Amino acid sequence: MKVVLKTIAYSLALSLLLCGCAKRVQVEPKPVEVLDIFLAPWEATPSPPAASAPPVPLSPAPEPEPTADPYAGLDRISLAKDAEFFHVKLGEEIKARITGMSYPKNDKSAAVKYGDLRYLRILYVNFEGETCKGELTVHARLADELMGIFHQLFESEYPLASVTLVDDFGEPGDDNLSMAANNTSCFNYRQVSGSRTLSLHSYGMAVDINPVQNPYLSGKRVSPPAGTAYVDRSLGLPGMIDEDDLCYQLFTAHGWNWGGHFAKDKDYQHFSKDVR
Repeated sequence: MKVVLKTIAYSLALSLLLCGCAKRVQVEPKPVEVLDIFLAPWEATPSPPAASAPPVPLSPAPEPEPTADPYAGLDRISLAKDAEFFHVKLGEEIKARITGMSYPKNDKSAAVKYGDLRYLRILYVNFEGETCKGELTVHARLADELMGIFHQLFESEYPLASVTLVDDFGEPGDDNLSMAANNTSCFNYRQVSGSRTLSLHSYGMAVDINPVQNPYLSGKRVSPPAGTAYVDRSLGLPGMIDEDDLCYQLFTAHGWNWGGHFAKDKDYQHFSKDVR
């Protein structure tokens, strides 16, 4: 009997043990946090755009400094029709510019003084049809007259190649470089070519107009050399002076003499008026 009971007890225990091993415990899975770095690029959470820095305002450009008027306080006399045409007494800047060049270093020995001269500013039209600023040193008694003549040439668009002081060509007491540059000029303290007599240029009483188109002829000498192409005065090219030319008519109407009328040498560029 005892043996039978032990056998039953053993069987029950073994059955319970086998049932416990076979039973699975159901465990609730914990949620897994998925990081963006493991997602495909098109599934990733986009990062918020970085805040852009505000634009830096640009500083305004500085205002250009006004250019000082070098003729201020010099008793400027302007043409009533056009204030761009004017003349003034020689200021220190102009005196320094011409002294030792077109004007002698020692003015005590000069036949003309600074006070006898005027600095003349004009406008002119060049051979390209452009409006340019020009300048001449002239005798005080002729300043108004020359200002009016050059204004009429400007209004008529009469071509002038260049109008600046002979001093700019760095040739003291001479004007060969100025002529070669086809420069219209007036005052230059020098002697008449081939003589010891002072030229009227020395007093600011003579003007040379377009020297290339209107050369100086002395025998076979042509000055400037580029004027050789204009020795034939029948060509009638722009800027060439003859008796039908406006430049000739304006100067002679005011009593100026023309070098084209000289008996021997011909100086087609030259107009002069002695007012001493």
